[in-house]
Amino acid sequence: MISTTLSTPLAAILADADQVPLTLGREAATELGLVALEYLEGTPSERDVRSLVRYAARHDEAAPARDALVGVLLNASGTLDAGLAQRAREEIMRADWGGGRETPALTTNPEVSAVPRRQALTERLMAERARRLRPRMHAVVVAILAQGAEAPAIPTWFLERNWIDLRDALVQRVRIEPMHRESIARWVAAQPPAVRDRLHAVEDALVDVVTQAILHTPERAPLAPYFGDERVAEGVRSAVTFRGAPARARLGNYLARLSPGTAWYETIREMTVPPPKPWAL
Repeated sequence: MISTTLSTPLAAILADADQVPLTLGREAATELGLVALEYLEGTPSERDVRSLVRYAARHDEAAPARDALVGVLLNASGTLDAGLAQRAREEIMRADWGGGRETPALTTNPEVSAVPRRQALTERLMAERARRLRPRMHAVVVAILAQGAEAPAIPTWFLERNWIDLRDALVQRVRIEPMHRESIARWVAAQPPAVRDRLHAVEDALVDVVTQAILHTPERAPLAPYFGDERVAEGVRSAVTFRGAPARARLGNYLARLSPGTAWYETIREMTVPPPKPWAL
């Protein structure tokens, strides 16, 4: 559990949504939203979903508890099962929300973003959840560093903020911890396209550190790029062209460590050849 004790326990709400006390205040509403989200990510029954909708509808239109529950039920986190999210949406549209200004939208096309107040509270709720989940996100990083491609899949509870934290943590490890670069690269390469799309910055960092290592510390540089052979080659080629003979000499030290006959060997060998001298008149 990532939430604290609620003034009205979730179990009581699910058991009798019509009689339990209302939830007052933004902080209490945030806790309610957090515990409800965690519960919905499990295996709630249709009756449980209906109880949460009913409990939300008992609150005044501008009540934070209503906004929190509606945001969670509309899958603002993106972590709910698709079938459950659809059932929750249908329950919201069937519920009696009273005669307020927001009722028509709730019963015809409910959206978190339809009400700025609701959207703002939902964003704060998700940010708080991401903050509380951060220690668990660090456990994901540890697994990646230790197991590489064999690390467990990214948990389904990851929110957008958790993805950003993971990306930033891996980029930092790539830049300052050479011993972990290969594990990170193997893990990234094993991920599906949707995950890799979120982690372009990690691939960019791996390309950059290999390029710089080849140019400045050829005796310790990786024997092949982790990603983006052409991007690494272009970066090295540009630097060698600009810096001239000293850079080609260092590149020769790197070439001596490579296996002849490979495509990467030939790519680097071509860069070590001095440019032809201009014709003398």
